[in-house]
Amino acid sequence: MGYFGAGVGGTIIGFGASKIGITDDLYRGIEDAMSDTTNDRIIQWKQATHDSRFESGCSRIDIGTRWSLKDVIGQNTEQGIYDQTIVIPALNDKGESFCDEVMTSEEYQAKKKHTAPEIWSAEYMQEPVDVGGRLFSDMKYIDPEEYNEISQAKGVEGSIAYIDVADQGKDYTAMAIISVVGGELYLVDYIYNRENTDITIPLCAGMLEKYKVSYCRVESNSMGAMFSRHLQRITSSKILQVQNTTNKDTRIIMQSAWLQNMVTYLRRDTRDCNLFIESVLSYSKDGKNKNDDAPDCLAGLSIFTQSMFKKLSR
Repeated sequence: MGYFGAGVGGTIIGFGASKIGITDDLYRGIEDAMSDTTNDRIIQWKQATHDSRFESGCSRIDIGTRWSLKDVIGQNTEQGIYDQTIVIPALNDKGESFCDEVMTSEEYQAKKKHTAPEIWSAEYMQEPVDVGGRLFSDMKYIDPEEYNEISQAKGVEGSIAYIDVADQGKDYTAMAIISVVGGELYLVDYIYNRENTDITIPLCAGMLEKYKVSYCRVESNSMGAMFSRHLQRITSSKILQVQNTTNKDTRIIMQSAWLQNMVTYLRRDTRDCNLFIESVLSYSKDGKNKNDDAPDCLAGLSIFTQSMFKKLSR
């Protein structure tokens, strides 16, 4: 039996893990976890260096304070990587300590009074800091198998789509398709991709054909007009351009309630779906959002859907 340890950013090249790989407190504190730059660096090191050492049959354990929905543990949880998750808050529902030998209930209660709420929630209660500011906290999900049964039994009455085209290098081209089945609205598939238009245009066209989308609205920003023209040439869907003049955050906030009350979301085990939903769930109504292309796409789709299916949007 051999053992090797390294800090975040350290090299592990030449060592393989056949039994178990463990990480413990990858983040030094809330500053690391809430910094997009630092979080990206830690995730990249974890995926490219640490996880690449895993051999067949190797188990993993990730231990740490749940600072953010976007941290390593948050992303792995969202993607269903863990077989089991154990969360141990300092105080239970009755306000009692999880272990008096560590700290008594009275000591924890006293500490809570002198600790910033966001620090207390994350460091002691294992509730990520950004949960409190989440705008999309009540989305309804369905798995593809269940949706297929419903759609086969009731039939698809129609499908429309919305595309928010990437403007800059770090932006995503975000596309979402909504279908009406049995008088209910289902968001059935997603594209969330940073590739160039020579990749994203055929991807979007293929998805429009797959779901027999009647109308697709494309946001006509600087790249949107060109994207629309090329897309119309290779698809039978009617491509409509729209120019948004309202503030993006205002539009997202205004449409969030309808999107959570009226739409059921398919959770597909694809990279685009996971990234799309992760972006939506991590959107904070308090601002400071690194990528808001997915929630902005949903806001546009919400407005489009309500104009196309007025009887269903009430």
